[in-house]
Amino acid sequence: MSENSERSKAHVRLECDNEELMRRVRPHHAIAAKVGSRYGGVNNYVINSQSRTREEAEAIFDEVTQKWDSAKTMDRFVEFCILYLNDGEPYYMFPEYRPRTIEELDLSGVRRILGEIVKANKTVHAYLLTGPRGAGKTSTARVLARIVNCEQNSKKLGEPCNKCSACESILSGSALDVIEIDAASNRGIDDIRELKEKIRLAPAYLRTKVYIIDEVHMLTSEAFNALLKTLEEPPTHSLFILCTTELHKVPETIVSRCTQIQFTKATTEEMRRAFERVIKGEETTVEEGALEYLAKAVDGSFRDGVKILDQAISNSSNLMLQDLQEIVSGSRGYMIDKLLQAMIAKDGVLALFELNEGVQKGVDLSYLILSLMRGLRDKLIVGEVGGEIIKLIYSLDEVARKLATSLDAELLIQVAILEWCGGGVSKSQITNSPILKSESQSSDHSPKIALGSELKPQGEGKSAWMVMKEKIKSGKPIEQNPHSRKVADDQGDTIAEAMAIFSN
Repeated sequence: MSENSERSKAHVRLECDNEELMRRVRPHHAIAAKVGSRYGGVNNYVINSQSRTREEAEAIFDEVTQKWDSAKTMDRFVEFCILYLNDGEPYYMFPEYRPRTIEELDLSGVRRILGEIVKANKTVHAYLLTGPRGAGKTSTARVLARIVNCEQNSKKLGEPCNKCSACESILSGSALDVIEIDAASNRGIDDIRELKEKIRLAPAYLRTKVYIIDEVHMLTSEAFNALLKTLEEPPTHSLFILCTTELHKVPETIVSRCTQIQFTKATTEEMRRAFERVIKGEETTVEEGALEYLAKAVDGSFRDGVKILDQAISNSSNLMLQDLQEIVSGSRGYMIDKLLQAMIAKDGVLALFELNEGVQKGVDLSYLILSLMRGLRDKLIVGEVGGEIIKLIYSLDEVARKLATSLDAELLIQVAILEWCGGGVSKSQITNSPILKSESQSSDHSPKIALGSELKPQGEGKSAWMVMKEKIKSGKPIEQNPHSRKVADDQGDTIAEAMAIFSN
């Protein structure tokens, strides 16, 4: 073993024993702490992950170890962890704590189904995993890929060992015979034709060539037709695993040729089970009630829950309920409060302002819509709002369906808000708009509209949806439509001026 290899492992041990470093590096320390055992030292990992020569790897490591002796080493080592030990990408806990065996899968129903597959010692040619986002569909697909390719399962299926070369290559993402396709960005017929050509070839290293197609509902009709032929006559050495959050968009001809595995929304106990695996791995103490609160806050999404844990644990090794509450409320709490109240009051300007605030904070728009719908439902049940709110819930549900394919998701929500508020945007509301006030304090002091003048509709006085439909029918690009952002709503002339404020 070379001197540098010895030094790299010693460096890893030093990282694990240094409390100050552990505190500063979190949540990145998990990478460095496991480099020695998993990749045989920092140098080897740099070579494997970055395709560097040993000389380049040793030069990188020498730079880090030299700075380790100085007072500024801490920050440099954090940078090293992120850039060199993780292929230049920021490190997140979620991939580190993905389930790796059937037993680690958090949904009890899915564990049972995969257990039956192993017990029967037989797999079908195609599986369709359906369920909500963050439920573990992709993680399950990867577990299944290792089950059928594990070297210990050559005669009888069982739990993947995660130690053989086949399992390790799949875990690291380097397996040539396990192909993951994002249907959202590879949705055309040419992509599926390329898949059909390659699927006929025998696996390069593994027993079974596995295709994992995520968000399969995003494929075009032509692509689905091409995929159908492959599913009807699949090669014996292939396995297809299709994943989707919107089963209703997958053609029945595709569904009928797959064995469906339904992922339900996780229970509080299942969520807690997943979080405890992270807590144990990070050696963190937890305040009573914190995990239960987080499980309810993320609404069944394992991925969202671990991301919040990532943020909370990076600040402290003690996970407190208050810390989680601050993180959750800081990113999402406003939607069920200020935005919800503004929409109930039909205050379009304030509602658009609160929406803009949320977008600036990076709030997930799909989660925003879901939160609004549930908040409205709760208020409807207790009698705080009238039956007309049902129309708004249906409108938001329609927006939610269009979000995945929209080029401007925020615009969809803006239009829905304005259509609901109708003519309820008054001159005084526009004058007192928080956004207008903030703009007046900026370097550009010219107002977006003449507030003292009479509000009149922009363009032809047609709704955004009508203008878009006409452009589509005429074959003209929507981008050339001068009224696509500044239009008057059919329900009130004042809406056009309100839109003008927020579209510039």
